[in-house]
Order: sequence, then structure tokens, then C-alpha cells
Amino acid sequence: MIPAQPYLPWKVSISILHLIAALSSVFRVEYRRRTRRLWWDDYASIVPAIFACFTIAIIWLRLRRFDDSEHSQRLKVALSFMNQTCFGFTIWWSRISLALAVVRITPVWSKTRPWVIGFTCAFILNFVALVLGMTVTCAVNTAWQHVKSDILVCGPSYGVTLASVIIDIICDLLLVAFPLYRLWCIKLQPAQRRLVLLVFSTSFLTLIAVVALAIVSYGKVFKGPGALLVWVMTVKIEEAISVIACNLPVLVSWGYR
Repeated sequence: MIPAQPYLPWKVSISILHLIAALSSVFRVEYRRRTRRLWWDDYASIVPAIFACFTIAIIWLRLRRFDDSEHSQRLKVALSFMNQTCFGFTIWWSRISLALAVVRITPVWSKTRPWVIGFTCAFILNFVALVLGMTVTCAVNTAWQHVKSDILVCGPSYGVTLASVIIDIICDLLLVAFPLYRLWCIKLQPAQRRLVLLVFSTSFLTLIAVVALAIVSYGKVFKGPGALLVWVMTVKIEEAISVIACNLPVLVSWGYR
């Protein structure tokens, strides 16, 4: 049973976490720029960093006491939609950046490269489909918009939710499987092996975050008056982990040098 939670500690801690995540992208891009090694995976990492900053603003606007006026209700609905959009952009563009990193470490002559490019394109299509699907679902089913609560959360349909969880796990498994294949089935130089191992490790980290959130969300782990807030903050932690994970291989390489 989770008791009612004060907003301020959560807002401060999650904001700091997202700021660290955004700064990790800044350091990554700057490091790659200075070493003249900027590529598409680096550019893709900018997108989740931007939306991590938006998330900080939304957290501070959303986590507060609202009155019962119609204006406040509309504001809560708008903030919920913005929060949902930020979640989609942050999570999926972090994955897309990792997928492009896998493309980057896959040689042009490799038979697996078309497959890697293919699942990267699939990630982009999944991102568009899921963000649009959840937005349309929440716009059509408006019952959640009339709930009397400081935090409004749109619960998408069972089909959308199930599809989202399954696709999340499949995509993260792909991000784990391809680097693992490169690591064990192809002879690599020590430096290349370290980079592949880093990509594999960070992909595994995102997979753990997705599975943990799915268990928390659908296993009814959180109960009590503070359950909704803790669940929302758990989602924010997953977002920050995803951004940091997509930048971690580059940051570790920078630290190693």
C-alpha cells in the first residue's frame, strides 16, 4: 500500500534525472563533433534529449494541485496528451538511435546489414503507428478526461496496450540479438568488440526497463492513494534510462579514451 506522495521531491528528483539524460546527449554529440565522427545515430539522439527537456516542463506543470474549474480540467487533459507524446518520442527515438548505432557497427559487406537497416525502418514506422494510435484512442475515448484527479492518465484500449508491450519487447530483443550475433559469430578487433559489447549492454538495459515497467503497470504492484503518482514517475524513470542508455556506448568510449 503506497501512501499519498508529496509532489515536490518527485518533481525535483525526476527533473534532475531527465536533465542528466539530456546532457548525456549533448556530451555525446559534442564529442562526436569534435572527433569528426557525427553520424545518423548521433543526430537521432538529439530528438529524445529535446523531449526530455519538454518532459521536465510538463512534470512541473502537471504535478500540482488543481481546482475544479473547467479551465483546469482542459489544462490537465492537454498536459496528459503532451506527456503521452513526449513519452513516445523519448522512448522510440532512443531505440531508433540505438538501432542506427547497430547499423553503424555493421560493415557494408555484411549480409546482416540489410536486416539491421530494415528493422531500423520498422522502428520508425512503429513509432509513428503507436503514437498516432494512442493519441487517436485517447481522443476518441473521452471518459478519462472527466475524472476528478490532479493527474489525468489516458488508459488506451487493451489491444493498443498489448500491441505496445509486445512490440516494445520484440524491438528491444532485436537490439540485443544483433549486437550479440556480431559479438559471437564474427571476428572483431578488440576496439570493435568493446563497442559491440557496449551496444549490447545498453540494449539489454532498455529491455530490463521495459519488462520492469510492464510488470509494474499490469501486475497491479502499486496500490493505494499514492499509486498513480508512483506509476507515472516510474514511467518517467524509464524514459530517462532509455535516453541515457542510447548515449552510454559513446560516453563510455569517451571516458575510456
